[in-house]
Amino acid sequence: MATMNRFIRNFRLLHIGFLALVVVLLTGCNQHDYNMQANVDTLGDAMSHCRGYTRFMLPDEARMSLDELSSRETPEYYDIFFDVSDASESGHAKCRVDKTGLIIFYQTYGYRQRSRSFADF
Repeated sequence: MATMNRFIRNFRLLHIGFLALVVVLLTGCNQHDYNMQANVDTLGDAMSHCRGYTRFMLPDEARMSLDELSSRETPEYYDIFFDVSDASESGHAKCRVDKTGLIIFYQTYGYRQRSRSFADF
């Protein structure tokens, strides 16, 4: 009888653990639909790449405009800045693209971004 109770308890724990794993995998694994790598040769290419990624990350109602005076090129990367707003919020977004065309940093300041899964928190 004790063996049977232990078996049932272990089976329940295994079942709960399996279900928890499935939930985490289905909701927490974030596969970006946006290609983080692009062909970038100039500051203009980096601006286009960041504009697409920023549009992808922001809610649909967000308006954005390029902050050309703050955007800059360094020997290692491009820093691109956007002003973002909607009817109730305003802020800015920063995107950094390395010289190979890979987005290596993205952050919004003072503005929410779209959450695609638990991994984005």
